[in-house]
Amino acid sequence: MSSVPDINRKDLQDLQKLSRAPFLSYLQKQAQPKIPRSRASAAKPSAYPLLAAFAPKNLWKWISEYLRHRFGWKHPFPHYDGKDGDTGVYRLKGTDGEVRIALAGDWGSGTDEAACVAQRICEYQPHYSIHLGDVYYVGDAVEVGENFLGDPNPASKYTPCEWPKGSEGTFALNGNHEMYARGIGYFDFMLPKLGIRGNVHGQRASYFCLENNHWRIIAIDTGYKSVGLPVIEYVLQPDCSLPQELVDWLRTVVRPNSEDPRGIIILSHHQYYSRFDCCYPKPARQLAEFFTRPVLWLWGHEHRLVIYREAGIKGGVRAFGRCIGHGGMPVDLPTAAARHDYAVEFVDDRPYPNDENLCVGFNGFAEMTLSGNGLTLVYVDLNGTRVFSESWTTDRGHLVRV
Repeated sequence: MSSVPDINRKDLQDLQKLSRAPFLSYLQKQAQPKIPRSRASAAKPSAYPLLAAFAPKNLWKWISEYLRHRFGWKHPFPHYDGKDGDTGVYRLKGTDGEVRIALAGDWGSGTDEAACVAQRICEYQPHYSIHLGDVYYVGDAVEVGENFLGDPNPASKYTPCEWPKGSEGTFALNGNHEMYARGIGYFDFMLPKLGIRGNVHGQRASYFCLENNHWRIIAIDTGYKSVGLPVIEYVLQPDCSLPQELVDWLRTVVRPNSEDPRGIIILSHHQYYSRFDCCYPKPARQLAEFFTRPVLWLWGHEHRLVIYREAGIKGGVRAFGRCIGHGGMPVDLPTAAARHDYAVEFVDDRPYPNDENLCVGFNGFAEMTLSGNGLTLVYVDLNGTRVFSESWTTDRGHLVRV
């Protein structure tokens, strides 16, 4: 059971097996109870939870919300024009010679478990907090408020969840669920309230770079092109490629090259590769223009914690992949059968004892601490247990495992 249970928060059972198809995500949203369950009823998950979406009072709302949010122009892709001096590249600031960065993916669920993870992040006292994307169910303005910004939903009796802020900056990446509502909730309601401390317009775009003399943390947007045109997207599947504005920004503003002595960390929502799920190689092939040495790459999208050995796809960058998509959704326990042959160093396969009697894993986040040319990553679960840790140094741009 979570350490800060709240009977007014959302239940994991309503988010379990959530489809990545937009139409079905809208369906599952309507199946969620309109008021919080009692703990006694939460312990007995319904065998057919989605049937609630077909009730007469829910069916029209399901269809109308889908049509209203999905049909229409996608939100324009914001980029840095540099007119006010904001180029999307920010100098890392910390205290006592170190910089603390909290990272979690797929956190925006509004569950008890998400609230627990937020509490653990606050205890870490990060200088920066970065969400790797996905606010559920469909990332519209109301869900962005309720499940990320901590704003109460007038039509809901659920207690809202607020993403913890860093003392120097708070950022969020774009995910496919944000784009299920055409990105409007994410770009217009979420980003203006985030960004580097003191930046009056908030987080200007869905990509950015945090850097110092030893490290560069480059966040990219794989979500914007993860969703296509309604219906057509099921035939011509999107490839999560990076928008041209982002590639141009890398080429002209960030300008990474082989002479740069700093270690590179990539952040994205979608996985580059996976042992358990599908792969999204297109962004890695676009990044190959800029990075000739292996990078450390953290992503979400899959709801699990996995530490991969160095790998890559032909034409793409080499990367040490870390999947941290276990922030707030029901965590998938690993299956015996592998979908792809990528070597795993560690996977958290512990069953999470919960008051809903679900067979799921532990939620958690990553603590990244930078000190000089050293980097430490500690993976912490919602109870504060350190599950796995690793340390790196950078030697003239080359990543060295300590």
